[in-house]
Amino acid sequence: MFIEFIILSIVIGLIRGGKFSNLFKVNFKKMWLLIAALIIQYLLIVINFMDEVNYIDKLFRYMNKLAIISYVLLLIGIIMNLRYKSLWVVLGGAILNFTVMAANNWKRPILLEGIGLEGFERFHRLLEQGNLPLYTTITQGTKLSVLGDIIIVPKPYPYPHIFSIGDLIISLGLFTLIQEIMFFGNKYSGSRYNYIGRI
Repeated sequence: MFIEFIILSIVIGLIRGGKFSNLFKVNFKKMWLLIAALIIQYLLIVINFMDEVNYIDKLFRYMNKLAIISYVLLLIGIIMNLRYKSLWVVLGGAILNFTVMAANNWKRPILLEGIGLEGFERFHRLLEQGNLPLYTTITQGTKLSVLGDIIIVPKPYPYPHIFSIGDLIISLGLFTLIQEIMFFGNKYSGSRYNYIGRI
């Protein structure tokens, strides 16, 4: 869902007269932390949904630890760049996701009934088979289940998915971050400003 919000924000930013070129001039501190975190999370997602995983069983044993490392890198990277005010929103969403995973043995609780809907057949099958090491179904024993993946976007949406409140907050943060960069670039002094008023 992050991609949809990013694309939507860019389109709206262009309509409002923002500078697309500013996105290529952004200067994040310790950018490698954010890049490393995103690469690790992307690889974990890809590996998590592989049907044949016998040859990477050893890696599977460390997936939860890698997920923790990626979140720590992500949180540090965000904190170091909080001069972009929108990153406070992203940080809040990331903390919610991190918290619910920490409370549930470093797995993301997910609503099984939700992925039983059309468009989630493969996800449902893998979860029932116990082949998704980064996910666990929401039960009565699940802690902070309200922060799990409970928000469902089924078909006919072209890209059905299920996400958490934390994911939604992160997406909104990314949306406003892009608006912030397209209109203000790297010109920050720590003073207050209001780009929302330009909508």
